[in-house]
Amino acid sequence: MIARQDRQLLLTSHNPLVLDGLPLRNDAVRLFTVERSNRGKTVVRRVEVNKELLDKADQGVPLSQQWVMGTFGGVPNI
Repeated sequence: MIARQDRQLLLTSHNPLVLDGLPLRNDAVRLFTVERSNRGKTVVRRVEVNKELLDKADQGVPLSQQWVMGTFGGVPNI
């Protein structure tokens, strides 16, 4: 069977532990944050996988914890 390259999967979750299963070193896997602006507009931003993010993960700080700490945005302002 030949894998089709023209497919996408969008996954949303309210559980940050889902982040820990993402293979972020694979450039085909993209992570986005979705927030509301001060005016109520939806703002979508791609999280750039950089050396800092990967170094923290390698040091034992999982992606879910980095999100809770506000490292790459998307944390609700409550």
